[in-house]
Amino acid sequence: MKILHLIIDHQVIERMLGVYENVFPYHNDVVIFSLTTDFKHLRKYKECPVILRNQGRKEGKVFDFSSYTHIIAHYLTMDMIDFIKSAPIDVHVCWEVYGADLYNQFLEPNGFKLYYTDPVRYDKYRVFRRYLPYLFKLALEVKGYKYQFNFQINKQFKYISHRINSIQHCCYYDVALIEQYASRKIYSYEVFNYSLSEVLGKLKDTPFFDGDTIMVGNSASYSNNHLYVLNFLKRMDLKDELRFTLVLSYGGSKQYVSEVENAYKSSFPQKVEVLTSYLPLQVYNQIFLKVRSMIMSAWRQESIGTIIMGFYLGVKVFMSERSPLYKWFVDCGFNVFAIETAKEEDLDTPLSIKDKQRNREIVLERYNEERIARSLKENIVD
Repeated sequence: MKILHLIIDHQVIERMLGVYENVFPYHNDVVIFSLTTDFKHLRKYKECPVILRNQGRKEGKVFDFSSYTHIIAHYLTMDMIDFIKSAPIDVHVCWEVYGADLYNQFLEPNGFKLYYTDPVRYDKYRVFRRYLPYLFKLALEVKGYKYQFNFQINKQFKYISHRINSIQHCCYYDVALIEQYASRKIYSYEVFNYSLSEVLGKLKDTPFFDGDTIMVGNSASYSNNHLYVLNFLKRMDLKDELRFTLVLSYGGSKQYVSEVENAYKSSFPQKVEVLTSYLPLQVYNQIFLKVRSMIMSAWRQESIGTIIMGFYLGVKVFMSERSPLYKWFVDCGFNVFAIETAKEEDLDTPLSIKDKQRNREIVLERYNEERIARSLKENIVD
């Protein structure tokens, strides 16, 4: 058996590939799909072969697939799909769903709503995007940004949803959405590409605590739906000692960050802390020591690492009931709340020790590295 891993420059990729090296030593090769060779996150694997944008089809036609039994696409891109088209049909193809690769790339063009606040509002080409969308997409195609039109996107989605032999997921409802589109059942199994020990660091041995802060979102990405959350918070009569922390250090745009900051400070004067600078992991983790509740209100599967950390530390987690990940966590038995039905006493009151302990037990049982390694060993076979 030999596995060809198709990867992007993502912060958790090397951690996950390390698990494969432990489970299948010397049976892993890597190809990087990227816009550039100037990588932000890759260190150990940065010398691996690189396929640049729009080169997937070309490189696939000359690539030697003969020694590989499996291809795993970690965060599937259009170029990866073009590359996979040249792989022999007896090569097992697996898609590890990250989130944006499914929802933003394929489902949003098919009507899946991701945003409360339309990102086009903050685009410098917003006039063209709104009033001349066809010509704007055509111009992007000419400049080399392929797959702008829905018929092109759906052609790729149709191909890959029928070509893949298996799906790795962190939320089963991701699989269900792909199966619904493909009109067929697809073999799937759960993985988790965050290492609890690395993500938690020194917090792993932290006793439970009751903070005085509500953390809203974990980035400035539009899919965090900060203003959607604010609509619910403004209706509540929250305790005076509660504070808000907004982590807006990446994603989105300066205009969106400013709008969100102003809206929260206008509604809750003197109670809002806004973090806009990049935070190293250990510094970011310290924020959690004062968090009583977190509100992760994406409408797609997103922010799973942050949410799992919250469950482990005893933070009260609120999500949007529109999110497939919220439904999945309910199915898993976590004590998790919907922001749409929350009342002020829900946000004012921390979890009971019993509920905190239960959430931590589920995290340790479900997301431990031994279970993930066992899942890979049982499901990736010759």
